[in-house]
Amino acid sequence: MNMKKILFLISIGLMLFCSCSKQLDKTDDSAYTSGTKKLNIQLVYPDKYTSLVRAGVTVKVINPSTGVEYDLTTDANGACSANLQYGFYRVSVSDKGVSESGTIPLFNKSIDAVKLQDTTAGEINLNVGLVLSYSSQLVIKEVYFAGCYNPSTSKSYYADAYMTVFNNSDQVAYLDSLCFGCADAYNSLSSPSVWSYTDANGQKVIRDTIPITEAVWQWPGTGTSFPVQPGKYAVLVIRGAINHTLVNPSSVDLSKSDYFVCYNSRYTNKTYHPTPSSNLDGHWLDLLWKQGTSTAYAFSLSSPTALIFKIQGYTAQEFINDPNNRSRKPGSSSAFEYIMVPSSFVLDAVEVMRSTTEYKRLPASVDASYVLFPTASNMYVGHSIYRIVDEAATAKAGRTILQDTNNSLADFAVSDHQLLKDEQ
Repeated sequence: MNMKKILFLISIGLMLFCSCSKQLDKTDDSAYTSGTKKLNIQLVYPDKYTSLVRAGVTVKVINPSTGVEYDLTTDANGACSANLQYGFYRVSVSDKGVSESGTIPLFNKSIDAVKLQDTTAGEINLNVGLVLSYSSQLVIKEVYFAGCYNPSTSKSYYADAYMTVFNNSDQVAYLDSLCFGCADAYNSLSSPSVWSYTDANGQKVIRDTIPITEAVWQWPGTGTSFPVQPGKYAVLVIRGAINHTLVNPSSVDLSKSDYFVCYNSRYTNKTYHPTPSSNLDGHWLDLLWKQGTSTAYAFSLSSPTALIFKIQGYTAQEFINDPNNRSRKPGSSSAFEYIMVPSSFVLDAVEVMRSTTEYKRLPASVDASYVLFPTASNMYVGHSIYRIVDEAATAKAGRTILQDTNNSLADFAVSDHQLLKDEQ
């Protein structure tokens, strides 16, 4: 077979068609696919919100094996279709309604491992049941976790990490009893999450109860001890509540008196957990739960998740102490347990992934996608992820409002420096 004929056959195998008679944004250039299958997607809104069915909603389809993405657009019936090459796909949707008593209803869904192959007869029909959540008063503004370069030693520096929590509303918010933790696994996944189930469509869906790994931290206070004014933020130090700039000018001063810190004597690694500055006395988060023998809190240097949540119906300690709220990892013989937090408890969350070929850990109800943070270009250079400003909402309200759609791909960006440095 000559080269022209080979190239012709490959080009035929790569053709894609969208139901809206538009070309998909990208094409898959894999030479190893050998057929196409039609995927029909129907968005299903909760009963109260069926009036939102309309044309123009974006449905993102990605092949994790290749990293190739397609943006489909719904028709007036909330449906879209595409002929896609054989493979496994991730389908995600993010939409929002109009404000209800100061909160905005959000509709998200992410389905991993949608299977298109020649052994499946006919077209694939996928009903995407959107999950309702609401915009939160408190949102994660910035997470700095990947370290920076120390020009004094000519080495990478990773003893510093922090997160900021922003009051996105027009009323005073309180940090008291707010919890912080990370979901399993520590780093982004190379295969689908084990914390998933097969839905009525035969598709793998991440369960809505989130496994918090290793530790649960909680802000102290009596209910109104730690206010955050509208448009202001609080800083949570995850590694090293000291002035890092004294040993590394590229780092940040994390010793301010109004900051908070994840610190407990059970974590004995002094590189990550030096004794906090006395400025933070009374601002140590309570360690409600710790599993394992780690001497340092394992907040990922490359691809963390971060969640803030409030336990409802119990005190947080009562919830954690209840064995019904703990679970071992499916398919594992390890005795290591996870605290299972319902997504309805989550105020905000963000997931970081190193590559589009990886798989999600968080359900769509708290984060429909992820922030892409490639390791090669972002490690040890002071980069962070941050929530962007909602320009339209800010102009209307006359105050800064950060974008909050529970979809990190739309809500977050990567900064070329720690934003906290801008105010120090």
